[in-house]
Amino acid sequence: MKVKGFRVQHPKLGQGEVIDIRHRGYECLVKFNTGLTLWVKRRHLTFLDETLKLSPFQNKEPLLVFPSTFKPSLKGGREVIEAFRAGIVPENWVKGWTVGRATELSQVKTWLHDQTSGTLVIKGEYGAGKTHLIEYLYHQALELKYAAARVSIEPWGTQLAFPKRIYRQLIQTLRVPYEGSNLNFREVISLLSQKESFADHAILHPFVIALKNGQVTTAMWQWLEGFESTFREWGVLYDHTTAANIYCYILSGLSNALVNCLDINGVLLLFDETETSRIYRYSYEWLRGINFIRALVMVANDEPVLVEEKIIRGEHYYQGERTGLIYSGHRKWPYIYRLPTYLKVAFAVTPDFSLENMASEYNIYTIELEPLPYHYLEHFFYRFVELYHKVYGLKLTSREKRKIFTFIKNYASISTRLFIKAMVECLDFKRFYPTATLKKLSSGGRTK
Repeated sequence: MKVKGFRVQHPKLGQGEVIDIRHRGYECLVKFNTGLTLWVKRRHLTFLDETLKLSPFQNKEPLLVFPSTFKPSLKGGREVIEAFRAGIVPENWVKGWTVGRATELSQVKTWLHDQTSGTLVIKGEYGAGKTHLIEYLYHQALELKYAAARVSIEPWGTQLAFPKRIYRQLIQTLRVPYEGSNLNFREVISLLSQKESFADHAILHPFVIALKNGQVTTAMWQWLEGFESTFREWGVLYDHTTAANIYCYILSGLSNALVNCLDINGVLLLFDETETSRIYRYSYEWLRGINFIRALVMVANDEPVLVEEKIIRGEHYYQGERTGLIYSGHRKWPYIYRLPTYLKVAFAVTPDFSLENMASEYNIYTIELEPLPYHYLEHFFYRFVELYHKVYGLKLTSREKRKIFTFIKNYASISTRLFIKAMVECLDFKRFYPTATLKKLSSGGRTK
């Protein structure tokens, strides 16, 4: 049975979509809502689609089976190790495995409380820890009573040039702290429908009225969440490159209502891998992506002109008379529903990608991630060795630990992610080949 494109649930990584399979379906490549794409074992997934309540592979044997008597002895240990193997930290354990970033975390908290700045830029080389900090910020924001949503930019999927795709991912990952729980989008819209919210919002007001009256269908939810839908009664939500104003209008309306009705501090939108927007098929896609970034910065900084400016017909599209921002010709809604927006946006970029030049008139915070000092890496390494021992029972002498750390520490000068992956591979190697030397591992296992 064909499974590509089906929605799945992972017990730790959350929901995602199957985009490929291998080993006769023994493993699935899943693009998770968090932006992470990983190969995971089929048995760890629950298919959410009705047609796949029964596993399509349940009667098939995998090509290769490795016997194992392993039983994890530490809660979450296996999850952490598997994530480190991919060079990342699982979201459930991101705070416990963050070291050496006290200064950066202090800057983040200062920015969250600074009402004069709506934009944060996190700069760092590939593998420096930007994604980790974005993940940390996502969870920290929830603890500080901010709603939070995140998206990872992809050149051929979730592109900045196509705002609807960004909006859809943000809606899927949105969490709102409320009375000890973190509500998802549907839960929070249902809650807002019971309050006086979205008074004159062209999209959200008719929706919550219908919801309050018990008239909302699945197709209507899919329409509001940015998915393909047969619902058209309140107009089409376009997937055009010119539609940035539509989705900023919805997000700013949602943020305004959340703060005023649910007593949260604001809404934080997190953008990872922002620099990949430079990869595009046509030059106009780059310009549309830059337009969306400028718009987000201006919305987050409560630019009054976005509420009141006149929209004029340009040579190729409609645009703001004063800002030059692009507007949808089909839905000429303002970028901002109502001031203040209570929105904050954070972008993770490489050092050669400058957002500050795009909106130099605004107070943009910048955090530059430097490589972690060796003493932090060493502390991280020895903590991980202890975890690995508790999960797999691998015993190493003090001399072996020092040798492994000496062997892998130079990888940190390339990237922190590479250091973490090398750390896991070395311990895996010692577990399976206890008498072999690290020199053999570095040579790919070849012997003369």
